[in-house]
Amino acid sequence: MTIIKIIDTFTFYGLDVALLAILTAVTVQIFKITFLKNIKKKLLTFLPFTVGAIFYAVYAALKNWSLAYLLTEYVSIIEHGVSVGSVATLLYVLYEQFVREKTTSSATEGVISTLIEGFVPTDKIESVAKQIAEAIERDVTGNGALKAAEILSDNSDGEISERDLQLLSKLIIETLAHVNTVKP
Repeated sequence: MTIIKIIDTFTFYGLDVALLAILTAVTVQIFKITFLKNIKKKLLTFLPFTVGAIFYAVYAALKNWSLAYLLTEYVSIIEHGVSVGSVATLLYVLYEQFVREKTTSSATEGVISTLIEGFVPTDKIESVAKQIAEAIERDVTGNGALKAAEILSDNSDGEISERDLQLLSKLIIETLAHVNTVKP
């Protein structure tokens, strides 16, 4: 796609799509950190497009002062709604890649994050991994697995059985022991 086609696309859709895309991106992020924080990431892929289509439909109805417009021009509304979702997704990717400061984590925290993914809500993974890493690092009694299980229990919203907690915490300890003994 040439730069002319890209510019032509934005001039065809207009400023309203860009402004609605910003609103959509913000709304989707608020949804992700509030009531959709435990939903699968694959389902969140479609959220900007759905929200964008809804926002554009509301905008089109208000702009034309007619709900009948939604029924007669539904193809245009869906097309513009998908465009809003696409631009919102583009804005999110640009933010993630160039603006947002990512917290650096240690290799230990990275390993723990990978192991606890799916057992702890997505928004808590980094902080729980850090807590477990610190608890294991401070542990001098050899009860790191018990401390890890306790932290996991506190942060799993009760969705992990006691047996799974014990197995996962032992897996964390064993994996970290092998990671720390095998140096390149």
